[in-house]
Amino acid sequence: MKPTKRNCFINILRKVRINFLKIYYARGSAHEIALGAAIGAFWGVFPTFGLSTILSLLMYKFIRFNLLAAISGAFISNPLTSPFLLLISYKVGSYFIATDIQLNYANWYKNIPEVGYVLLIGATVVSFVTSILVYYAIKYLVQKRSTPLQT
Repeated sequence: MKPTKRNCFINILRKVRINFLKIYYARGSAHEIALGAAIGAFWGVFPTFGLSTILSLLMYKFIRFNLLAAISGAFISNPLTSPFLLLISYKVGSYFIATDIQLNYANWYKNIPEVGYVLLIGATVVSFVTSILVYYAIKYLVQKRSTPLQT
């Protein structure tokens, strides 16, 4: 039986929920969990095209953070969000680098050097901002989880 578009969308949402719960219930301090999720989100948004887990593992050698949270945070980029993240990165990059090339599917391969440079600059900014937002959101949620409810 061929999967429908609705089933694919539901499966992606299910994976996002599972990865969020892995981060939420991860072991370690709130800082380690949030830092891991932020690093994973950075590499997930940055156009590494499947290398986010490997890059997170390499960073783990130098910085202590929750590796499971980093791998789960990298799933911020998936087949549903990747086109939007690339488009947002290109738009942000075009604010920093003046270019008259429009990013579309008909001409992207003709202008790879210039489009790639604009995309790289934009992706750096978008990834950095996303990782900061993820860090503080996850840290808040993990601290909220660990504090007892007051009656």
